Amino acid sequence: MPAVDVDTALLTIGYGGGQVIIFVVSFFVYMYSVTESMSAGYLVVLTSCEFDTSPNERTLLANSLLGGMVASGLFIGFLADRYGRKFVIRLALVGALCFSMLSAFMPELYSLSVARVIVGTFLSAVASLQVGFLAEFHAVKWRPITVAICSQSQGLALIYCPLVAMAILPYKFHVDLSSNYDLRGWRFLMMLFMIPGWLALVGICLVPETPHFLMSVNRPDKALLALQWICRMNRKKWEDMDITLSVDNSGAVDHGGFWKNVGYEYKLLFTKPEVFKFFICLMLIFGIFFTSIGLGIWFPVIRNMDNSGSNRLCDLVNNNPTFKHDHEVINGTKKEASPCNDEMTNLIDPVYYGLTYIGCFILASLLVQFMLRKYVIALHILIAFLMGLSLNILKQPTMVLIFFVLMMVLPGVLIPLATSVLVDCLPVNLRGKALCMVRSLARFGGVLGSTMIGLFIRVTCDVTFNIFNICLASKCRFGPTSRMFDFLRPSLSAVCVVLAVFQPKDVV
Repeated sequence: MPAVDVDTALLTIGYGGGQVIIFVVSFFVYMYSVTESMSAGYLVVLTSCEFDTSPNERTLLANSLLGGMVASGLFIGFLADRYGRKFVIRLALVGALCFSMLSAFMPELYSLSVARVIVGTFLSAVASLQVGFLAEFHAVKWRPITVAICSQSQGLALIYCPLVAMAILPYKFHVDLSSNYDLRGWRFLMMLFMIPGWLALVGICLVPETPHFLMSVNRPDKALLALQWICRMNRKKWEDMDITLSVDNSGAVDHGGFWKNVGYEYKLLFTKPEVFKFFICLMLIFGIFFTSIGLGIWFPVIRNMDNSGSNRLCDLVNNNPTFKHDHEVINGTKKEASPCNDEMTNLIDPVYYGLTYIGCFILASLLVQFMLRKYVIALHILIAFLMGLSLNILKQPTMVLIFFVLMMVLPGVLIPLATSVLVDCLPVNLRGKALCMVRSLARFGGVLGSTMIGLFIRVTCDVTFNIFNICLASKCRFGPTSRMFDFLRPSLSAVCVVLAVFQPKDVV
């Protein structure tokens, strides 16, 4: 048999137990990155009395982990393309788990925030490289559906977090270690959020490096061993395959010094033809993170109250006890605007949030079988925009919950799908850098969105939410509706501005 590339070899071997094992490992890797990220929303509420947090301090805590992920993502990609996906993911899991455990024992807000930033620097690799690691064990035709199904781990993680909170928080137990320090329930909650990470660490140690990476660094002998492992796990005989790999001579070249190598290899991303593909994917994923992650981090906080009664979403926000616990300084004396509240009184809505993710991921998995990915992306963003626009006038409690959740979830399920487009667009030796840089810069969108919520939602809720709607309208250019939305986008943005300014509270 003539020499073939890795994708042809994977097709020859076929799909089987080897890919299933990689799928399970990637599932827990991604699940851990989500549980760790979403813990911020719980910490904002649960530490508000113990640490007596102000709005700025709550925003700092909510953004600390994402901030660390932004900072480290710019160079982790270089490490992944130089030393391997498995090596970097395994190292990042060890670092994230150790510092996350350490952060659970921090005695005050600022040390906790610093520890969460360090967790974020490691977690960036876990979240960014999971898709590339999974995709490089699958032939091109299997990737969209495999990535879409594996993304169900995000929905499962979003359900796992409130269910664990339900099991622990109602008992209000604590362990007194001294007169000034005790272990309250939220510290044990953080430890239980790490369980998927420990399972992922065990799994990543038991599987080989991706054959695509090994060929990109001119190690065909190791790549053959990885393919043989897949063949063995698929219960097939390697001797029957008759596979010979063609050597890839595009591997990394040493240009002297760590930062010189980083600069040279990132420079390749900004040369034709890769630069155009890179920026298209970056703009799309940035907008998705801004809306879905920026709002999603605060979802447990926003819904942590009695949401019955006919109220618009912003009316509920204005009456939220966590947001109302702000400090006023009068004649040099700090006074509280309302009593402190550190109880999670509504953990059912976060469960619905996770179930919606699972349902929408299933829908996306089905749609990619019948539609091009860009059509699926455009459809999701269009519906999310309409949901967000409707929140300006809706008052029926169930509809407010459904529309608010869909506004965040429909773009959120596109993150793995949009990332898989980036994987397919770029050569192997640039994928790790591109994945980490795009995810890092996109997470800055999440930080920006989260900061807007934390600082401005109590000041001007309607304007804040409609900025997210304008962002969604601007992203509708990605797909078959692009020409229509090039014409409608200014009008839609104007509608968002008008609704925000006039705040239609009298509309039922």
